Amino acid sequence: MASFDGDGSSETVVDIDTSGKGLGAVKTLLEGQNSGGAPKQVALAFSQLSVAAPDVGTVYAKTLPKAIFNTFGVDQFNFVKNLFSKGSSTSANTNARKILTDFTGLVKPGEMLSTLGVTGHLSFANIDAHEFGKRHQRATIYLPEEDRHIAALSVSQTIRFALRMSLPLKLRTEQLVEELVQVMGRIFGIEHALDTPVGGQFFPGVSGGERKRVSIAEVLAAGSSVQCFDNSTRGLDSSTALDFVKALRRLTDLGQKTTLATLYQAGENIYSRFDKVLLIDQGHQVFFGRTEEAKSYFEDLGFVPMPGETTAEFLTNITDPTQRRAKPGSEAEHIVTPQQLSAAFKQSAHFARLTQEINQSERQLTAETSSIPSSAYNLSYPHQILECLRREYQLIKGQRRVYYTKLVTTIILSLTVGSLYFDLTVTAQGASTRGGLLFFVVILNGWLQFPELFDAHTNRPVLERQASLNLYRPSAVAVARALIDLPLIAFQHVLCIMPFYFLTKLQVDAGKFFFFYLTLFISTVNFSNLLRGFAYYVASLDDCFRFGGTASTVCMLFAGFLIPPISMPDIFGWLHYVDPVFYAFENLLVNEFVGLSIVCDGVNVIPNVPNADPRYQTCSIPGAQPGQVNVPGSQYAEALGFDFDHRWRNIGIMIAIAIAYVLAGALGSEIMRFTPQGGTPIVYAKDSSNIQAASRRSRDIEKEAALAPNGDTSSDSDNGKPLHDGPALTWKDLTVDIGDKQILKGISSYVRPGDFIALCGASGAGKTTLLTALSQTNFAGSLGGEVKFGGKELGRAFKKATGFAQQQDLHDGTATVREALEFSALLRQPKHYSRQEKLAYVDHILGLLDLVEVQHALIGDAESGLGVELTKRVTIAVELVARPKVLFADEPTSGLDSQGAAHIVDYLRRLSHSGQAVLVTIHQPSASLFAKFDRFLALSSEGKQLYFGPVEKVLPYFERYGAVPPPGTNPAEFVLETVGAGINARNDDKGSDWATRWNESPEAENVAAEIGYIQKQSLSLEDLEDGSFEDYNGSIFTQTWLLTVRIMKNQWRNVAYMYSKIWVHVVCGTIVGLTFFQMGTGPQDLQNRSFSVFFIIFLVNAIVNTILLRFFFARLYWEYREGPSKIYSWVALCNASIIAEMPGALICGVIYYLLWYFPSGLPLGGTAGYVFLAVLTYEVFQVGIPILA
Repeated sequence: MASFDGDGSSETVVDIDTSGKGLGAVKTLLEGQNSGGAPKQVALAFSQLSVAAPDVGTVYAKTLPKAIFNTFGVDQFNFVKNLFSKGSSTSANTNARKILTDFTGLVKPGEMLSTLGVTGHLSFANIDAHEFGKRHQRATIYLPEEDRHIAALSVSQTIRFALRMSLPLKLRTEQLVEELVQVMGRIFGIEHALDTPVGGQFFPGVSGGERKRVSIAEVLAAGSSVQCFDNSTRGLDSSTALDFVKALRRLTDLGQKTTLATLYQAGENIYSRFDKVLLIDQGHQVFFGRTEEAKSYFEDLGFVPMPGETTAEFLTNITDPTQRRAKPGSEAEHIVTPQQLSAAFKQSAHFARLTQEINQSERQLTAETSSIPSSAYNLSYPHQILECLRREYQLIKGQRRVYYTKLVTTIILSLTVGSLYFDLTVTAQGASTRGGLLFFVVILNGWLQFPELFDAHTNRPVLERQASLNLYRPSAVAVARALIDLPLIAFQHVLCIMPFYFLTKLQVDAGKFFFFYLTLFISTVNFSNLLRGFAYYVASLDDCFRFGGTASTVCMLFAGFLIPPISMPDIFGWLHYVDPVFYAFENLLVNEFVGLSIVCDGVNVIPNVPNADPRYQTCSIPGAQPGQVNVPGSQYAEALGFDFDHRWRNIGIMIAIAIAYVLAGALGSEIMRFTPQGGTPIVYAKDSSNIQAASRRSRDIEKEAALAPNGDTSSDSDNGKPLHDGPALTWKDLTVDIGDKQILKGISSYVRPGDFIALCGASGAGKTTLLTALSQTNFAGSLGGEVKFGGKELGRAFKKATGFAQQQDLHDGTATVREALEFSALLRQPKHYSRQEKLAYVDHILGLLDLVEVQHALIGDAESGLGVELTKRVTIAVELVARPKVLFADEPTSGLDSQGAAHIVDYLRRLSHSGQAVLVTIHQPSASLFAKFDRFLALSSEGKQLYFGPVEKVLPYFERYGAVPPPGTNPAEFVLETVGAGINARNDDKGSDWATRWNESPEAENVAAEIGYIQKQSLSLEDLEDGSFEDYNGSIFTQTWLLTVRIMKNQWRNVAYMYSKIWVHVVCGTIVGLTFFQMGTGPQDLQNRSFSVFFIIFLVNAIVNTILLRFFFARLYWEYREGPSKIYSWVALCNASIIAEMPGALICGVIYYLLWYFPSGLPLGGTAGYVFLAVLTYEVFQVGIPILA
């Protein structure tokens, strides 16, 4: 980590605005962030600072049986235990693991440092950290490494929202906000993308580097006295990262802020702009001081920098025993552990001076608490709601296709049902049907609100992050979402009721029509807020659908249609008093039936004999009196337990319940937090005690030699030139067009077996586009020029011969490392390899990438699991086990520190010099990393070629054209800076000039000649393989079988999914069985019997949504990674998804049947068996709906 000081440098690092208006707008923003006053300076001092976390030891995966067992008291006990032990100090825990140990430092305005949690003494402006956090919450903000945004909003909308929330009303004007949006766009080089959606993992939008800049702009717009940035240059090329640091430098100077940051793989130009650096080795402070003193301090200890190392690399390598070098006989030679490094610093003059500075600051600094903002937010709560409401409107516009689909669905269903029951009669035969129609229109509009649950949950991480920036209270968003629902639901009901009401010929009366509309509107508002409320209280989407689906199903059961109020048992009948659907259904039913005369004729008249005296006949419907053949509708409603006089009381109750749901959701958004804080442990699928032994097991010498022909590859990679034996991939005058825009223009290059090629360029230069085009993976554009593999045009077999390690690490998080590699190897390796050979190659790759110790660990997701470096290694390993002829890797070092990046590059170099062709895009490569590559392909920001050739010749090439590098320069950084990369690259034509020089250079002619020679000499793919040109190496049976096994393991370890399905069936089966307990054979009991059977249909809502959600993400995973990689087909995915669901569906069907059928008193014998078969069939049917839809 490094820090910089506001030293008043006059360097103009960013052209904010030549006219000065932009600078004035930024100053106004900084004043507004400080409540309209001058910038508040907050100093940070810490001494004996330690951070500890519970040491949970080895963690094993929680499986389904354990989750079921824990339901019976264990989970509840642990919850209460954790609740009461929440306030205890971690340091008092004997199992605590120290993360940071005994840190001391002083951070003045303009300097930076990062902490996670504290014991010891930490103060801000001489105010204790605990007190400062309570009273001055808005004075500190933190930007995490992950970029979390609402994907459908545009870049300008995202920045504009942060500005409007951070500027006080007295300073904020529309003109100022718009000017600041443009200024932020220019500062961070995203002015061209202001109207583009931010996007996300599965949502198209700006590039990853541009999204990172949006995150930084949002944080700076929010503003505070103390700003914390965690690896904010991730995904940025070196020039753009440098521009970001320059902009941060300028804004820090203007606002006199205390800026804390961590920067990975910082180049010399970036490092030199900071004036303080903190070096940490395994939680121990080994240096804290000025950047220009750090290197000399360690050199004085006896550590020796390697040639070409930047200062940041040298310092980082000090903490790696395998990388650092020490002079013989020096003090450094005897330093082995981090504790010894820390002790050396504590005994140094640097530490003594630091301690003296802290003591002086405590005496000199006076905490002007009144000058530091004590309010957590710049806007009042009503104005926060108003701004959030404005954003919700923008979000609806951004997702308008979703709402159009919802409205069209509403119209289609209304027309379908209205035409099916067109001109409904007023006979006794139609009385129950009329009630069923009213019930249907309630549940139809309620079920259409389920997408609200999904949206609220998926956007929750964004809400929590922006709340941590103190932009708004989380409850403001909850209230705004409830308010924006009102006009949407109102319009939805216009489209629903108009065809439905008049086609079915409900009572045509203006008062009844509008009362029908009002009741249905309030009922749907209740549904929406009920479902959304669960998203604020539970951790996973599966749990959201579990509770939301169960709650809605129970509301349907006690609505009054399936079982009338007069028949509801005492054990669960009380639930209808808190059921808003009951009050809605009562209103709709009495509204329709009062004033209606039900005509009894035919079979509904008892006795039904010709010429009978009506005085001795009666109607068979409830409420009919002897001698009545025409029954008043009010009498019928009262007989069922509904009262016309309850109408307006019910409206009030429903409004009260809706408000209660909104308040409960708002409370949940305030008190519940689900974003992981800090790291999470590695979770193992089984006992790993034998892993070390497995890594040392003996192997067959001949097989090992076949797997790793170079033997000890750790040293062979640097001796001599690798053999280029095998087919090569060449591309000549390659162009890529996406829509009307040409992304790549005339690229010519090649990659041969044994080549290790670095692809560099500015952010947005088209590096990833080039990889996707060459690998034919997720390529959406049109490809021009000549691309050949093995001297021939790309054919069907080419895709199976390549591996593409994507920038996004997409994996099945519940699979272990070994399982993921074996799955890829068994399905992707050529057919002529036996199963034993394929698995043996998995062992080889596990050893090659040092993954043996974690082979039984679950991969996890982005927020938990193996961590960035190990997960990146797994991503590469999954591709390598397929034995690709060419390996493409998109930014494999992104998000890693210099040590992690060096490890990944070393692994890839080892692979390439073992005969693997490797093409890698890389950001911010240091000089030492750059030297590990064989060749270098550079692209301009316009997508033009700037250079291709050996890495050692790149500087002489540019020097020949007048670009003389300074001594010790980093070639990659020098090239990018020379050709005009960085934030303002799109407004610079230097890249085009250098592209022209390349096209006219002898080097370009040599590349063209080399491509021609390679194409003549290369072997074609057909000459190397077994002649099979099927799309997949595995048969459809093998694909289906292996995928089924993987999905079932996922169900076993993904506890929330299967547990939710079982939980829904247990709860609903129990409630239905006891509600319809031991029914008799009276008229009402016969109807209850049929409705108890009918109720199983309502399970589809709770079950199908979870299956649909699961299959939706499985399909995305297939579309983005495993499908393009030709691992398995769409047919295999559908087959395996259905087969894997069958055991769970059958088990759930048995559970529901046992809990419902026998307590209800339904017939035994053959009837029971037939119903059992029907229940199982329906469960299977539920599985097929979402997968085949």
